[in-house]
Amino acid sequence: MRDAIKRVATELLIRHGFHNTSFRDIADQIGTTTTNIHYHFGSKQQLVEEVLTDYVAEASARHRSIWLDDGHTLSEKLRGVVEYNFERYKRFNRGKAGGRPWSLIGRLRLDSEDLSPVARESLASFSRSVHEAIKSAFEQACRSGELRADAPLDDLTLLVVNLVNSSSVFTQDAGSFDRLEEFFTAFERVMLKVYAGEPTESRERRANRH
Repeated sequence: MRDAIKRVATELLIRHGFHNTSFRDIADQIGTTTTNIHYHFGSKQQLVEEVLTDYVAEASARHRSIWLDDGHTLSEKLRGVVEYNFERYKRFNRGKAGGRPWSLIGRLRLDSEDLSPVARESLASFSRSVHEAIKSAFEQACRSGELRADAPLDDLTLLVVNLVNSSSVFTQDAGSFDRLEEFFTAFERVMLKVYAGEPTESRERRANRH
């Protein structure tokens, strides 16, 4: 029952936000009583805390698996994030058209002033985790020669972190996933145009010739 409550609560919170999701809404979808939900979670804030903590843990782990994979280039990692976002987007939107909310993190940031300190810390922890992983990805790209050694890693990291954090709102404003995908592609194109380096293998071959 707890898992069913959390699953439905997650979907309703994404669709309707904190204020427009009630125990009654959840109970009606599951076919149980509000008393039963109170028994398992106590209060709405406690339910949101648990749901958000689980969601942030999963999202953070997925981002880290993408950004910290040394077997993929920076370009492949950016495309991996787009693919992950689209997986979540299409659960709440048909095709690539539509501007419905699809991220619990993005949706609850809009209600952050009314969340508990525990829930707000969960939101903040996602940003910290993603920032750390993306910074590591850019550092790896410099070591591999994908980016020049003088590439402004902090600035590039900041841009991508903010793009990740605003992805849900971006698609809602644009009414389409295409615009988000285009933005990631444009960032990749400009970044590599300006800061593309020489792959390690090419540098080694050139050094061996000398």
